Amino acid sequence: MFHGRVLVVSDRREVVDELAPVIRAEGHLSLTVPNGEEALDVFEEGIIPDVIITDLGASGERQEIGYLRRFRQLNQLGQHLVVVEPGTSGSGTATGAAGGDFQVEPFSVLTRPLDHDHVRGSIEGAIDRIRQDLQSLRGEMFRETARLQRAIREAQLEMVTALAMTMEAKDPYMHGHCTRVAELASRVAAELGLDEAEIELLHSAALLHEIGKLGVSLDLLHKTVPLTPDELEQIRAHTRIGAQIVGAVPSLRRMAPLIENQYTSHADLPGRISPERPEFLLAGILRVVDTYDAMTSDRSYRGTLPRERWESVLQGGAGSKFHPDAVSAFFRVERRTDETA
Repeated sequence: MFHGRVLVVSDRREVVDELAPVIRAEGHLSLTVPNGEEALDVFEEGIIPDVIITDLGASGERQEIGYLRRFRQLNQLGQHLVVVEPGTSGSGTATGAAGGDFQVEPFSVLTRPLDHDHVRGSIEGAIDRIRQDLQSLRGEMFRETARLQRAIREAQLEMVTALAMTMEAKDPYMHGHCTRVAELASRVAAELGLDEAEIELLHSAALLHEIGKLGVSLDLLHKTVPLTPDELEQIRAHTRIGAQIVGAVPSLRRMAPLIENQYTSHADLPGRISPERPEFLLAGILRVVDTYDAMTSDRSYRGTLPRERWESVLQGGAGSKFHPDAVSAFFRVERRTDETA
């Protein structure tokens, strides 16, 4: 049950004595002030009621009704009841009362002499309306939060895609490579039952896994003769550069270990990423798929490798060079692709 704060604005002792026991009997907190000025003081102290009961028979109350505007500013879901004397007209809006704010303030009427059951029902009705409004507001908040999260993910994906296209524009041999790796890696991750957040992380990391090559000269990337050990080290340094690039962006930071360890063998990976972390398997998937796409794509120094060659590399390296689960899932996905082609 929702227990609220009920503020009674009245300087008539008899009215307060009639209302307070009914309010407290339902578990609500009863607060009392004699006039609107002191009601404003209560607000300034940080005590914001859920329900206000205004005694229209209190002395000077019709001249001090402006506190209701402040109440509405502080609590848009708050409810308002008024106590009137017999014969007073009014059934939901304060028409005829002094003060423009009050003229548009909706309320429920409590007519004296006060009937305890009616007072109790009116207060509970007001509290129930607040509860329903809170539930509705919570639903709207969840929907808006979900919408904002989708917008953030979409904006991030657009940024990641733009960065990947920057790399591909520099190196024509990379054209389509990052996109192919991202799509295939996502399918392998789904095959392993990973959740949506982890698949999204892997997809983005795969799109950006070559971003560090922006720091490598194009002549070196396109060299057709065997590379010297120093040149090979320069090219492989792109993983560290790429990790530094994405690591500098808070929203991309979790991708850094996947990008940095794309050449790390499965046997050595526990020294770089804890096997307990999801990034361990994600990095393993990226290494398998990246190796496959590299072997089945033309390069400046060689053409596409035949199936028996790349299949032997992946199968033979399972458990040492490559994560065995990632290799198994990759071949399941690859076989289904061949069957539907």
